[in-house]
Amino acid sequence: MLADCKCGAGGPADGAAPWLDAGEDVQVARAPEIEELWARAKDGEDDELARLAAAEGEHGLEERATSGAHRLTALRAMAFSPGFSSLPVLGAAAKSGTADEARAAVDSADAIAARKRAQVDPEDHDELMSGCAALLEAAKDASRPRPVRVGAVRALRMLADYGCVAQDAIPKDVDVGTPASSR
Repeated sequence: MLADCKCGAGGPADGAAPWLDAGEDVQVARAPEIEELWARAKDGEDDELARLAAAEGEHGLEERATSGAHRLTALRAMAFSPGFSSLPVLGAAAKSGTADEARAAVDSADAIAARKRAQVDPEDHDELMSGCAALLEAAKDASRPRPVRVGAVRALRMLADYGCVAQDAIPKDVDVGTPASSR
């Protein structure tokens, strides 16, 4: 069973985030060359994260997001995964993760949302809707760090064209005009 979002649920064992529940130990052993990709991607360089995303795929990244040792790298690499299947994990991290996890999650969601519009696999619909709902909650939650709220609003504004959230539902009290990193 892969990481199902259990937002607000009690935390699973093995240092997993409380917003993720693997249900059972799904940490599959990787080949040494894949482990090397994880080690190189840990620094957050885009080319290394893209290589990791291509090698692991969405499900591999979601699985590793359940591990504290790999969580930030997995969230960052999700920016390079195709489609919307990682959006629920990213939305859950934005909504309930630590400040660093939430920031990585909204940055990845923003990157996914900024892609040139393409035909979307109908199977991605549920993930798109779930991810947008969690991002909307993060955007509306005044207790979340400002950069997280700004990132969530930016992603939602771009994803609204897919019909997952109405433009008028997105908070207008969050100024996204100036990059959050310059504040």
